[in-house]
Order: sequence, then structure tokens, then C-alpha cells
Amino acid sequence: MKRISVVVLCLFFGMLFFLPAGEAAVIGKDWQYLTEDSEGKWKYFDFGRFQSPIPGDKHEVWLEVPLLPTEPQKNTLLFSTDGQAVEVFVEGSKIYSDGDFSARFLGHGRKWHLMELPYVPHQTMLLFHFYADHSHQLGVFKNFIVDSQEAQAKRIFSMDFPYVISLPVAVLLAMITLMYVFNRAAHRWLNIKLILLMTIIGIWTVSLSNVKQLLWDAPVVWRFLENFLCYLLPVVANSLMAEILEADLRPAINRTVVGYAGLAGVALLLEFTGHDGLLVCRQLLYGSLLCLQALVFHSMWESIRRGNTYAKFALVPMVVMAVLGLLDGVLLYTRFWNWHFYLLPLGIYACTTFVICMVREQIVRERELEAHAEELTAEIAATMARAEMDELTGCRNRGAFEDFIRQKITAGKKFSLIMLDIDYFKDVNDTYGHEAGDRVLGQFAELVRSQMTEKQEFFRWGGEEFVIYCPKYDVKQACVLADTIRHQVEVHPFFRHRQLTVSAGVAQWHADTDSQVGIFRRMDDALYKAKCNGRNQVAVE
Repeated sequence: MKRISVVVLCLFFGMLFFLPAGEAAVIGKDWQYLTEDSEGKWKYFDFGRFQSPIPGDKHEVWLEVPLLPTEPQKNTLLFSTDGQAVEVFVEGSKIYSDGDFSARFLGHGRKWHLMELPYVPHQTMLLFHFYADHSHQLGVFKNFIVDSQEAQAKRIFSMDFPYVISLPVAVLLAMITLMYVFNRAAHRWLNIKLILLMTIIGIWTVSLSNVKQLLWDAPVVWRFLENFLCYLLPVVANSLMAEILEADLRPAINRTVVGYAGLAGVALLLEFTGHDGLLVCRQLLYGSLLCLQALVFHSMWESIRRGNTYAKFALVPMVVMAVLGLLDGVLLYTRFWNWHFYLLPLGIYACTTFVICMVREQIVRERELEAHAEELTAEIAATMARAEMDELTGCRNRGAFEDFIRQKITAGKKFSLIMLDIDYFKDVNDTYGHEAGDRVLGQFAELVRSQMTEKQEFFRWGGEEFVIYCPKYDVKQACVLADTIRHQVEVHPFFRHRQLTVSAGVAQWHADTDSQVGIFRRMDDALYKAKCNGRNQVAVE
């Protein structure tokens, strides 16, 4: 990740080095201006890299500069304005205009202008008429360059390089986080705030670009978003940090969030009252970054010492973005370059480490939860099995049988039931004791299971009565199995001097014409018939 960041920065600064240089071959250097206070006299205007606004508290100005003979291949003028309406004249003819020469709510916004200069065979004057929303903007325009149309287009789009490489990453990180937003309630707000941060960075990056003017020519909206989102970024970023830190460290983070939000509120109030508050308060914002982020970093460092993985991976992107934000402020107010770049969008690459960490931690927790859920499921299944199991015989009990047979009846498949009853079992208990009777029940259950197939089910109905479920059997097949069991019981040596026998009743499910109560009654009646006919025999419904 660090290597990727280094490559991106190298590409960015390399792009700055190879940008096409501004050529002013057809523009003279003697700029002059005229305002209401000039008493009709043109005054010298210092148009250079560190251009200052026109002196005085005025909103309207005329500017002129000598225009040398134009070349056909280099006759396109490019410049940018902030909060100004403009008209351009050559030899008394208006060749370009943009904006209203009157006050507008939220001003005129920031915009670049591209126009074709008419062919002039001799030196003449290029005249500009500006109307500014605020006096500190009057006459301030940047990147006054005359070049070919192809070079100007290249210049406009090349300025968007840092935003082009940052925007897709912000969108991708937001989409990755969106996959987890509803996955775990414990981290829902963390995911939502991270998506909000990525969204704000994405919208802000678009508002900084030059291409936005081609997508939607609304400079007032874009300028508002560009300035306001600068205040919103630290609010959301630090609110995100509050979600990952321990409870005792959150109050300090929340205070910084309130501080940034309060500054944003003041800036908005001044903006809506016509004082260009979003721009005026930017110096306070950059100053606040030095103080407030120091408190945030102290709390994050303490959280890292406690072993907070999220805080560990969040510290790097927070520091990188704070440094880039401060650097943006320094470069902006020192006018380091004519067409100002914001470096902060490049900080999105540092955010990838935190998003990857967050996704990894959530995947680990999901696996732990799944493993825990599987353990719980196994425990529940074992508990239910124990609740349905008769410990003495290893058979499922009567309650389990009733639930089981209801499911089989619903399935509508063919089956038969065999009810077994050990003859004179009460005498066994009375003669040999209940312990001996329990041993008989256990041996009987093992003997019956030895004669069953894997698909057949064995249940203890109660006392010395048992039921066998025989899928796909008719009464004849069930009778054969019941008689085999009867014979095996008869010859089995339960006691040395006493023989045990068993009686059986068989009933078959008759599909649509039958019912659960009906087959139970027929099975019980068949067993009763076997008992009445002398026991040790099988009777059919």
C-alpha cells in the first residue's frame, strides 16, 4: 500500500513538471484598470503570479491589456474567475460574456473560460469588464494563457489528474463498505459513517475538477460544495473515529466534532448573509486542524496502546489526510501555483488500509460467529435429541414418535407400523425386581434393532410397549418382520429358568382415506387381538 501511494505521488508531481507551459505571446504586459474612484484615469495593475485584488471596496472594474497580432494556431484564451461576471471586448466589439452584472444569491461561483480571439493584424487593446460578488475577488483571475485550442483542452483536463486517480478509489471503497453496512448491527454506524466519508470525498473531488463544468454548468453549486465540504470532511472523519475508540476516549473526539461543526455553522451563517463566510473562515479551519487533530491523535494513540486494531490502522490515513489538508491551506494562501491543486483527495489511498482492516476484522468476526452458531446449533440438536431419547433403551420416546409420524403422514408415502408388547412384563418386575426388568428392556431393544434395516425407526411407546416404523412396507412385509422379532425374543435367554415372549399388532397407512388417529387405533386393536388370542403371536389390523 505504501508503494502504491509513492507511485501515485510520483506520477502526480511528474505530471506537474510536464504540464504545458502558459504562453503569452500575443498578450502584452502593461495591464491597467479603471474604477469609479479612478476619476477617468487608467492605473497600473500588477498582473503576476501573486495577483492581488483591485484596491478599494468596489465591485466593478475595467481592465485592459495590449493585444499583439494573433496567430491562427494560437488564438484561444483561457482564464478562470471566482465569484465574478465578465465581459471581453476587442476593438469595441464584445466577443465574450458570462454571468450577471448584479448581486446574486451565493454569488457567481468559480469557473474557467475558454474563448477564441479574433484575428487582428495589428496591436490593439483587449478590454475586460468584471463584476465581483465581493471586493476581495474583484479583478482576481488566474491562468491567463493564450495558446492553441488543442493545448488549452489538454491543459484543462491535465489539471484534473489528482482527482481522476482519486475518485474511482473513493467509489470503490464506498461500495466495498456498503456490502457490510447491514451485516453486523454492532458495526452498522461505523460502516455508515465510512460510506458517508467516502461519498463526501467523492462529491468534493468532483466539485474540485474542471470536467464538472462540462457535466453541469452550475458554478455556484460547485463552488458551494467545494468550500462547504472542506468543513464537513473533518466532522465526519472524526465522528468515524469516535465509533472505533473506547468509551472513555470518545468525549475528547466528540468535542473536536462539535468544534468543527460549530465552525461550519458560523461559516454557513456568514455565507448566507452575503459575507463569503465559507472562504473567509477557511483560515480558521486550517488553524483548527493543528489544534483539534492533535487531541484526536492523542486519543487514538492511547487506544492503540490498549490494543485497538481499528485505531492502529486508522491512525495512518488520519495523519496523512491532516497533513495534506494543512499543505493545501499553505499552498492555497501562498498561491504556490496559478491553477490551484488540492492534494487532500490523494489521501484516499491511505484510507484503503483502514477499509481493508475493517473488512478483514468483520470477516474474522463473522467466522467466529458462524463457528459459535454451529456450536450452539449442535448443542441445541444434542439437547433436543436427549429430550426425545429414552436413556434406558436408546429408543426415541413417544413424543418424538408423534412428531415424526405427523411428518411422514404429511409426506403421503406408504408405510406400516408394528406395535410390540412384552408379555407378562409386570410379573418380571415383581419376581426379579425392577433392575432386572430394566435389563430386559435394554436387551429387548438391542435384539429388535438387530432385525431392523437402516431406514426403519424404533420408538418406545411407554412401559414395555414399542413401535417400529417401516417405510414402503405393506402389512404382509410388516408381519414377516414382526414374526421374526417374535421368534428371536422367544429363543433369547433373558433368564436361565424363564422364557419371555412378545405380542405384536400390525397396521398399514391407507393414504387419503386414513388418519393418524385411525392408524393408531387399528395398530392398538391388532395388538389387543394378539393378547386376547393367547399372546406370543402377531395380529393384523
